[in-house]
Amino acid sequence: MAKKDSKPKSDKRKRSRKGTISGHMYGVAILPVVLFALIIIIAGIPFLTGILYDSAEKELRDACLSTQMLMDATYPGDYRLTGSDSLYLYKGDADITSDYAVVDSVKQSTGLDVTIFYKDTRILTTLADENGVRMVGTGIASQINTLVYENGEEAFYHNTLIFGKPYFTYYMPLVSSHGNVQGMIAAARPSADVNRTIHTYIFMLIGVAVLLTALMIFIVIRITKPMTSSIESIFKFVKDASSGNETAVLDEHVLARRDELGEIGESVLSMQRSMRNMMESDPLTGLFNRRSAQRKMGPIISKAKNGSESFCISIGDIDFFKSVNDTYGHDAGDEVLVKVADTIREHMKSCGFVARWGGEEFLMVFDRSSLIMAENSLWSLLEKIRALKIRYDNYIIEVTMSFGVSEWDKKQSVDSLIKSADDKLYNAKKSGRNRVISALEGEETNEENGEMSEIDKLLMTISSGAKEEMSGHQSDAGHFENLSAKEFEDILNGVADEEAAVTGDNLMSGGISFSADSYTDDSILRGSSTK
Repeated sequence: MAKKDSKPKSDKRKRSRKGTISGHMYGVAILPVVLFALIIIIAGIPFLTGILYDSAEKELRDACLSTQMLMDATYPGDYRLTGSDSLYLYKGDADITSDYAVVDSVKQSTGLDVTIFYKDTRILTTLADENGVRMVGTGIASQINTLVYENGEEAFYHNTLIFGKPYFTYYMPLVSSHGNVQGMIAAARPSADVNRTIHTYIFMLIGVAVLLTALMIFIVIRITKPMTSSIESIFKFVKDASSGNETAVLDEHVLARRDELGEIGESVLSMQRSMRNMMESDPLTGLFNRRSAQRKMGPIISKAKNGSESFCISIGDIDFFKSVNDTYGHDAGDEVLVKVADTIREHMKSCGFVARWGGEEFLMVFDRSSLIMAENSLWSLLEKIRALKIRYDNYIIEVTMSFGVSEWDKKQSVDSLIKSADDKLYNAKKSGRNRVISALEGEETNEENGEMSEIDKLLMTISSGAKEEMSGHQSDAGHFENLSAKEFEDILNGVADEEAAVTGDNLMSGGISFSADSYTDDSILRGSSTK
């Protein structure tokens, strides 16, 4: 029974990750502002309503006091009701039964309805029905009559129904000169008018709260925008860099910050440089690796295709490098690689670049160079390699190199150009090592076709003289081509000759240059058994 596939937990975490840091920051910053605005609105509505109720109560009470003072000033004396069949209300000596002058003047000045009760009966009032008939002779609710008329207390109500219509009302007892309650004065305003005012103020409160909230949100966004933008830039940069985008660029505004985000930006840039170095550089020698070399050749090839200038590629290999590892150990071999790489790097600064192609192989690209120029440069480089004295423990190690070099033409691919240089390197190995090969047997050259320029002819003359002079180095006493098999085996096994000891520095001379017949090292990259 096949097992059911299950995705890694990390994928589940990635799928479940929602939102962004900037979104969370905005939420954290804005949510308190919104909550504060809601609290203001929720708490403000009852507070504002209470203030408006208090204002309405004061307004109605002032209307009752004004009515009482005007009545006392206009008609001195106490109130009394006379008559048997028809009732008449007097104040002092004046019959005020139908005298609406005072109450109408109060309504005109305040906009409030005013009523004068004798005991619990409405005698004078500005209240009228839909036909304009004043509501005189009507009574009052028993609980109001008990509180105001019987108990002599003032009372305020914000939902009094007068003939089915809600009013805000205020009731004040009418007290005679003897201290007896004779009736009441009432002032009323329709509840719709007061509620309209309350709603207006509530809307104003909500509007102010919304405007303040919007202003606060705007300020928060303006303050946090640079921070969130920096965070988003860092996130995008890290995401692009981690996905393999080597051209990812961090926003300069992040680097300009003088806070932790700026430091994070510097850190991720440093991380990018480290990652780029790891991806582009050989960790041992610090040279470009194969991947970065192939990328760096792109502009050179493009320039050569579109112009008249050419370039050359060479592959070089340290001769008998395996013997260095076998005789002195792999740490010594690493030291040899580092020193040789440093020498080639320094030499190639003015004419191109070098990359570690693998193992002890190096690829050199000569920009804007002809084959003769590249070959002469390689002979000069070979002389520098021969002169190296690489110290390791109590030994001095000397090495040589073999090079194959080819010039690119527009009909040739880069892969075929590298293969051509590689074939020439193989020929250099096979023909004795410690040399530069620029042409194979039977291969046509510009010289044979009569196409050599004057500069190349001059360089060829110089090159020929240099080769003759350098050829003498191959018979130096430091090389071991003429050793017997037993002596050769002793050297491979690390048995040092006492006569070869250098007494001054207590160092052993370990110059190594084996003939092709005595030893061949394994090819590391091309798959061939020998070079």
